[in-house]
Amino acid sequence: MKGIKTTPVSGPMSSAGIMRFFDVSGGGPKISPTVVFGASLAFVIIVGVLSLLVR
Repeated sequence: MKGIKTTPVSGPMSSAGIMRFFDVSGGGPKISPTVVFGASLAFVIIVGVLSLLVR
């Protein structure tokens, strides 16, 4: 079929080097996801309580 144009198929994202950024661990502090979730939840609760007290 002469009129059909095909687009090139690209490989996985790792072949472009995009996923390589997430494979490298930096020198920052190591915090578990549980600590991040707990701190976020505590922050939301504190802000909620403070907003109720200010009324």
